[in-house]
Amino acid sequence: EPVLERNRTLAAYLTARLAPLADHPHVAEVRQTGLIAAVEVVADKATRTPFPAHERRGLRARLDALARGVVLRPLGEVIYTMPPYCTTLEEIDLIVDAIASGVSVACR
Repeated sequence: EPVLERNRTLAAYLTARLAPLADHPHVAEVRQTGLIAAVEVVADKATRTPFPAHERRGLRARLDALARGVVLRPLGEVIYTMPPYCTTLEEIDLIVDAIASGVSVACR
């Protein structure tokens, strides 16, 4: 199977699935390069005011995702996913659903 062509297909699908997260009131930015994607959460989207660091909102999102069987990497309040090249479309759905849930839980 042509790996690079498949990765482009997976990356495009990941982009499409992540796009609705940009409308979340606490998501400042969704960014992506290939299969590496990041979602930045903030206290105030309009001013991009961050949550207080001691609240560890990224960690909250990670723990929620772990409960769903998905490993995410929070770096501060930026939540990363880096699925392997063998990922399926169904697994991308699972990952994005876990990110969306994690963001909602973390930003309560």
